[in-house]
Amino acid sequence: MSNKNEFLELLSEEENLTSESFSDLISGDIKPIVQDKIEKTSEVLEKDLAKIRQEAATRKSEDVTDSASSGFVHMVQPNDILEYRKPGVQPYVMQKLRHGEYTEADHIDLHGKTIEQAYHEVMNFIAFAKRHEFRNILIIHGKGERSNPKALMKSHVAHWLKQIPDVLAFHSAPVWKGGTGAVCIILKKGDKASIQNREEFQRR
Repeated sequence: MSNKNEFLELLSEEENLTSESFSDLISGDIKPIVQDKIEKTSEVLEKDLAKIRQEAATRKSEDVTDSASSGFVHMVQPNDILEYRKPGVQPYVMQKLRHGEYTEADHIDLHGKTIEQAYHEVMNFIAFAKRHEFRNILIIHGKGERSNPKALMKSHVAHWLKQIPDVLAFHSAPVWKGGTGAVCIILKKGDKASIQNREEFQRR
């Protein structure tokens, strides 16, 4: 009998313990599990934005390069005269260009260059000319009588120049400046020159 009573007491204690433990669990403060959040500081965000801007600028630069360097290149002959002008360039400007009446501020010689080397040199030269407000420049490309195909460099230079927004016009040079082995180029006015001309016009 005593054994039975002891068993019932133990069972009662176990039930109380179980009930109490569960009660404690549900009566206590239940806090939801919160995932750790990774907060980016302003410095990190700024670095990300700078990286995005740099990548965008690189893509833009590559797009500009591709638009000028790619595409079908019309092949010319060694003694062909190169002539081009954008809409709005007056005929008298082309006449002066043809006769070599403009004084070139600078020139480059592409003899001995590969097509790829020449391309980068032409682009850098025109960028340099724009920075220094040069309006008239000269590129010596050679006639290409011994190249295969003939006039290879000359044809590429003509193609590149037509794609460059800052090039207003070009014409093969007169004999005393290199003849059909060179090209005289007129560039757009730089911002500084445009402002000066506008101010002079307003003073009239």
